[in-house]
Amino acid sequence: MSAFLKKIIDTVKNIWDKTGLTQKLIAGAVILAFVVGIILLFSFNSGRAGVSLFSKALSEEDFERITAKLAEEKIQFTSKNRTNIYVKSQNEKNRAVMLLAEDGSIPKGSYTFKDIINSKNLTSSRFLNSVKLREALEGKLEKLLKASELIDSADVTFTMPEQTIYLSEKEPVKVAVMLTPAYKVDLKENKRAIKGIQELVVNSIDGATAEYVTITDNYGVKLNDFSDEEDINRLKITKDNLKTRNEIVENYRRKIIDALSKIISNDRLSLVVDVSMNFDQERENTTELLPVILKEDDPNTPYDDGERKYSVTISRRTTNETFEGPNWIPEGPPGFDDNVPPAYKGALEQMTKYIKNDEILNEATGERKRETIRDPWEITKITASVAVDGKWEIEYDAKNKPILNPDGSRKRKYIPVPKEELRSLKGFVEQGIGFSVERNDKVEVYEYPKDRAAQFAEEDAKWKRKQQTTMALFAGLIALIVLILATIIYRLIAKEIERRKRLREEELARQHQLAREIALKSAEEEGVEVEMSMEDKARLEMQENAINMAREHPEDVAQLIRTWLSEE
Repeated sequence: MSAFLKKIIDTVKNIWDKTGLTQKLIAGAVILAFVVGIILLFSFNSGRAGVSLFSKALSEEDFERITAKLAEEKIQFTSKNRTNIYVKSQNEKNRAVMLLAEDGSIPKGSYTFKDIINSKNLTSSRFLNSVKLREALEGKLEKLLKASELIDSADVTFTMPEQTIYLSEKEPVKVAVMLTPAYKVDLKENKRAIKGIQELVVNSIDGATAEYVTITDNYGVKLNDFSDEEDINRLKITKDNLKTRNEIVENYRRKIIDALSKIISNDRLSLVVDVSMNFDQERENTTELLPVILKEDDPNTPYDDGERKYSVTISRRTTNETFEGPNWIPEGPPGFDDNVPPAYKGALEQMTKYIKNDEILNEATGERKRETIRDPWEITKITASVAVDGKWEIEYDAKNKPILNPDGSRKRKYIPVPKEELRSLKGFVEQGIGFSVERNDKVEVYEYPKDRAAQFAEEDAKWKRKQQTTMALFAGLIALIVLILATIIYRLIAKEIERRKRLREEELARQHQLAREIALKSAEEEGVEVEMSMEDKARLEMQENAINMAREHPEDVAQLIRTWLSEE
């Protein structure tokens, strides 16, 4: 190691030893950030833009169309100079190519034999081996086809005939493609996708033509047979036209029924609408002759003061010729006989008068040419038929009770719709559909009573059930009232019997007491001592106490007696 490098290392080492820990950490972070920045810079500069979608540069129109389709399918891509498109991976490229092929957006000749060879990275030795080359091409095409959301798997096979300089001995490249559709996908209905796949195959294999490409499904049904495409397109157009007509009919019907339902209840309305339509696209060229405006109309005047003429004279020529004299008929050169018949020679000496008037007038007119292209469909006629039911009312007798039929149902009467109301409804419907006499539209409003037998039977059944329920409730209420009255009467009778029994017992007790008192008095008067029982003594003592209390506190005794009576 040279002394200079050693000196630098020692200097750096001394500076490193003298610095603190914080300064060492900051210096290490700065060095690390610098290294990472250098690595990212190199990786960014050396990184690829992605996988090129097409090897050839695209035109401005193709670039706009393809980028719009990729953006619609949410495929991430980058571009360069608006001529090259890059995607992030080979799988994304396969998916993008299949979507563009199905949509028919691949520019002609942009995805060619060279793209398939480059995608396999074949060496020159593999290229010389036709079998490996064909396998590579078939594998690449199968991988491309499987990138489609419509296809579950694909099998591609094609021939590679030997090259020859004689056109009569040149064999065509024949391609066979078998596709297994994805779940619930019918490839026969996706004619546009099949056309894209056929175009992709033709552009991918050198020498291949659409005539010798056969595409079948896994059941062997040929998919690229477009001989009946015109009939299929015609059938599709017919279905679309019928769908459009049904939508317009439904719109008119909903519009009328929604408006009428705010005036008349829906159960009284019946509506039929029909629309005749012309789905032929018409082109018309018309030429209109316009007047020549000599003076514009003054908008400040209440009348039209403009000057107009249907034509303006550009030039005029008038010629007048007059001749008067003897007739002259050429007789040929002198010395020769003439060819004038003898009958006409007598007329040569007569006088002739000739007059000619010639007038040429050139005039200019205003002209406007117009080309009109009508929509692919036009409403030629609208018919609407409305049936309105009258009102049904239940008949009542003088006691405001419904009149019943022999079968027990309520009698009803029909109230017809007034003629003025029908005319008003007709005018309302005509204005609602935009009635046109030139279009020969027709609107009719009829009064038609509906058959409401089932409805009336249901209403009468509900009414009968309601009446039965009311009668049952009324009978139950009466029974309850009778039961309450019977209970009250029973309680009153029982109380009366109890009261009478109590009065009888009191009367007997009073008589017994009176008899005992009389007997005691008699005994006292006679001076005979009568032995009283303990019960009699207690009863006598209680009686005396009650008599004394009644004398001292008559109000309390009266309240006590009232309490006993109320309890009984």
